[in-house]
Amino acid sequence: MLAKIFPCQPSEPGTGQLMIRLRGEQAILQSLTFSLCNNEQNYLQPDNSWSPAPHWFTIDGGYPFNNGSGFRIGPTLLDPLLANASQVQIQARLASGEKRSTTLQLVRDELFSSGARGQTGNYSGSSVLASPAQAPAPEPVPVTDPVPTPVEPSSAPAPATPQPKRNTRLIPMIAAGLLLLLVIAGALWWFMGRSNVSAQPATVDTQPTAVTTPSAKEETKTDVSECSPANLASQSELDFVQNCVQQKLDSDKLLAIIQAAKDAKKCGVAQRLYANRAQGGDVKVALAYASEYDPQDHKPSECFKTADPDTAAYWYDTVLQNDPGNQKAKQRLEGLRK
Repeated sequence: MLAKIFPCQPSEPGTGQLMIRLRGEQAILQSLTFSLCNNEQNYLQPDNSWSPAPHWFTIDGGYPFNNGSGFRIGPTLLDPLLANASQVQIQARLASGEKRSTTLQLVRDELFSSGARGQTGNYSGSSVLASPAQAPAPEPVPVTDPVPTPVEPSSAPAPATPQPKRNTRLIPMIAAGLLLLLVIAGALWWFMGRSNVSAQPATVDTQPTAVTTPSAKEETKTDVSECSPANLASQSELDFVQNCVQQKLDSDKLLAIIQAAKDAKKCGVAQRLYANRAQGGDVKVALAYASEYDPQDHKPSECFKTADPDTAAYWYDTVLQNDPGNQKAKQRLEGLRK
C-alpha cells in the first residue's frame, strides 16, 4: 500500500488530497476507514490531539487519483499532521476486514495548515482599543498653612529648679567593692575551669565511614528499563519503544532488538523502531527496513506479511537523502521504478 498527501489544485490552506494505492487492486475506493499513529505510539484523535487510545477515521467520496483512490481532507487531519515532525503510520481497514499499513508521506513543501489563511491581508488598517473607564479624580482640597499663634512673652523668667547635691564620698567605696567582686569571680572561674578540663576524659571518634552501595531497587529499576528482548513482554509497546529511543543503541544492537520484536509478534515495536531510526538518518537500519518491503528480499512474517514496492522505494529514497552514493539503494530504486 502507498499513502501520500498532495496539495489541492488550486492549493488552499488547510486542505489536501489523500492518495491511497493498494497493491493488486484497481478498483476505486468509495470510502476509507483508517487510523494514524506517530512514533510515540499515539493515535490522532478528532480534536487534533494524540492519545494512546486507537481511533478510526472514515472518509467518503473517493475518486480516481494518481493511479489510486483520492480523498479530499481538511484541517482536522492536515493541521496535526503538518505540526507533527515524526513519521506517521497509516493503517487502513478494508471492506473485507483486511488491514494494511504503511508510512504516510506528505508533500510538506506544498501543503499549508489552516493557520496560513489571511497572512497576506491589508496591513495598513488600524484598530481603536476601548480603554476601561477611569474613576473621576477627586477634587483637590485646598491646603492652607496654619497661622502660628503668637506667644506672649512673660514679664519675668521662671525661677530655676534647684538641683540636689550629689554625695561624692560614696563613689570610691562602690568602685572598691566592684573591683573586689571581679577578683573573686575570676579566681573561681580559673579554679573550676581547670578542674573540669582535667576531669573530662578524652573522646575518640570511632564511628565507621558509611559506604554507599546501589540498592537492589535501583538495580532492578535499571534492569526493567533496559532495551533488551527480555523486557518485551513486561513493558507496554510505548514504554519499550521510548526506552530504546532514549538509550541510542548502535545499529546492530537495534536490529537485533527489532528481530526479537518480530519473533515475539510485537509488530508495533518493530515498525516504530525501524521508522524512528531510519528517519533519523541511520542508513543501515533504513536499508533493512526497505528490504522488509522489497519483493527481492521480502521474507513473509507476522509483521511484514506482503511485499510493497512503493514503500520499499520510499525508504530507499530516504537512504539516498542521507547517503547519496549508496549503491544498493540506487540499484534497487531503479529496479523498483521499472
